[in-house]
Amino acid sequence: MPDDSPRGAGWRFARRAAAIAVARLRFPLLLGGLLGLLAGWPYLQSAFEKLTVAAPVGGPVSGDTEYWCPMCPGVLSDWPTKCPVCSMALVRRQKGDMTPLPDGVVARVQLSPYRVQLAGLRTAPVEFRRLECEAVVGGLLEAPAGSQAPLTLSADVFEPAASGLSVGQIGAVSSDAFPDEVTTCRVVEVAPSATTAAGLRVRVRLDNPRGDLRPGTYAAAKFRTPLAALESSRRVERGRWAEHAALGLIAGPDGALAALGEAAVRQAAAAAGLTLCVPEAAVIDTGSRRVVYVETMPGVYDAVEVRLGRRCGDHYPVRGGLEAGQRVATAGAVLLDAESRLNPSVAASYFGAGSRPSAAPSTAVTPAPGATAADDNVLIAAQKICPVTGGLLGSMGAPVRVAVAGRAVFVCCKGCTKPLLRSPAEYLAKLPK
Repeated sequence: MPDDSPRGAGWRFARRAAAIAVARLRFPLLLGGLLGLLAGWPYLQSAFEKLTVAAPVGGPVSGDTEYWCPMCPGVLSDWPTKCPVCSMALVRRQKGDMTPLPDGVVARVQLSPYRVQLAGLRTAPVEFRRLECEAVVGGLLEAPAGSQAPLTLSADVFEPAASGLSVGQIGAVSSDAFPDEVTTCRVVEVAPSATTAAGLRVRVRLDNPRGDLRPGTYAAAKFRTPLAALESSRRVERGRWAEHAALGLIAGPDGALAALGEAAVRQAAAAAGLTLCVPEAAVIDTGSRRVVYVETMPGVYDAVEVRLGRRCGDHYPVRGGLEAGQRVATAGAVLLDAESRLNPSVAASYFGAGSRPSAAPSTAVTPAPGATAADDNVLIAAQKICPVTGGLLGSMGAPVRVAVAGRAVFVCCKGCTKPLLRSPAEYLAKLPK
């Protein structure tokens, strides 16, 4: 018989309330459960693999074999598995095999978290900013006969600063007589210079309502022009649009959409006066090229050769080699460059890929018995490249001489000896006869 006590009535009320709540909330609860399952699926899959896949026993597959991830080169394993970063299946290779660096990458450096912290490495994004180029017109103030206002200022301005000046452009002028006061000025004439072939003669007019500025006083007028508004920048963007379109057609429909989308973003940014730029501190200028170190994954930095425009303030406009959103090393970039130069094999120790030489490589080699160093150097000069890696001989130190089918063949390092001896016909076919 039903329990009519207050306690029984309370239980019946609680059960009824719970049933109503479940009936009303069943769809939100079901939806929340599905979303939670989707969010936690990678973790569930990882846990399932750990429970069902037997752990390898007895060490690596072989002493000269390893598995690596082409997308995350810092990931290495002795056993076939998936990359924990991108879930891509690892690729098998022989230890010591040379893997060419991607196009545009001249070196690769990997540092442990401790060394990154010790070196004080910091990164900054490659992003769109409003860059302005500055032109200065400096000289002595002039005035028409018997008049104190308006005054004029004329001077030769050299390229490329002069390319941003136009008639009617507004600027600010300061003088030696009143260094703390700034007066508005306007460009009234831009003409070819009669004395300087590489510059323009610019004449500026400034108001002198109080009459305190006198002719003969030195003054300097400064004008700022958005870099994106210059015709040279427009030509660069038009060229990049055509380049992206061509590459997109080669890459197929998906590649075309991505390339044209990126070009459209740059065009829209240029219309808004923005320019893709990189911090000045990130640029390593070797004299023959400019390099920045792009952080491709935590602790891994690729030295990428870039094309840059004229520096504007603390940034360089990017003409090629970088894309928006990439992060480049700023503080500590010089240390990364020193690491790659002082220890060229630093990449090989992590990835099996060495840095590309920036100058003529050393070709010193120990001659074989009965041969002289000059004889071997002649052969090295004729062979030029390592048949295994395709890199220049000397890029990994002194070339290594290997006798193959009665022929002296040179490779860039000892790690290339095994592949050459294992498949001599394949590699000898790459060498000149």
